[in-house]
Amino acid sequence: MGTSLALPAFLVAGLAAATPAKAAAPWWQLVGFAGQRVSQVAVVEGRVTALVGDEAMVQTASGFVPAAAPLPRAPASVTAGTRTWSIDAAGDVLVAQEQGGLLQGRAPVRDPGSPNLGPGAHLIAAPLATPGVVIAVGDSGTVWCRAAGGGWSVSLLLLPDTLVTGTPAVTGIAAFNTLAVSGVVYLATDGYGTLLTNDGGNDWTRADAGLPDDVLSLVADPSTTAPAVWAATGQGLYVHHLQAIPRIPNYSGGSLTGKWLITIAVCVLVIALGGTALVVWARRTRRSPEAAA
Repeated sequence: MGTSLALPAFLVAGLAAATPAKAAAPWWQLVGFAGQRVSQVAVVEGRVTALVGDEAMVQTASGFVPAAAPLPRAPASVTAGTRTWSIDAAGDVLVAQEQGGLLQGRAPVRDPGSPNLGPGAHLIAAPLATPGVVIAVGDSGTVWCRAAGGGWSVSLLLLPDTLVTGTPAVTGIAAFNTLAVSGVVYLATDGYGTLLTNDGGNDWTRADAGLPDDVLSLVADPSTTAPAVWAATGQGLYVHHLQAIPRIPNYSGGSLTGKWLITIAVCVLVIALGGTALVVWARRTRRSPEAAA
């Protein structure tokens, strides 16, 4: 998908941000640490581990207990099938191909056509169910997608929430790269909840019914009994269990239309005020020589 097609996607994501989601039941459920800031969640040695305040907590059969080790830093790489994509320190996207159990060429190379994501970039996902599809986030917040056959393009640009708060940060990404149960990629934002794409980044849907707006981290839990996605938020730890027919929240078309109309009206008003200011300035400029004479 080209950059020009990304514009409607991010406009929809931004304009839908403040619209209440309507679903039959919450898509996400609170599982612990209600009202507490959970800044990170990961699956470590098969167990869900969350960073609550400054303490790592690990899930057990009886609930969450303090972990013996701190939460590891999320790697800036993902392996799906025989290929591993990674983001190096300079922000380049690298790929290594495994062949016969060994990495072909022994060293990763830059993926053809891939963008430079910036030195702070570290969010990347590649669902096993859609071989070749990769979603990566630049340090500026721009979301890029790689098509299954190769080739990169801009996938998503978020609109500012308000003039005061600015554009929410992209804080996490998750997909099932070791279990081919879903080709969906989930994106966490600190302001717009969670977005998802099920077509490789061409379209994004806000899917955060039941979640707070400030999602700080995401992880896919490839449990064979109950695959799930976990979300760390400023208000606790949440989980979404995959469903055969996901109840993605629907947004009111009327509300979205209203937001479009408001946006257009604001743009027209700004243009009108700018035109009026130019006319007044031009008239004053013409009168100045006469006054001097």
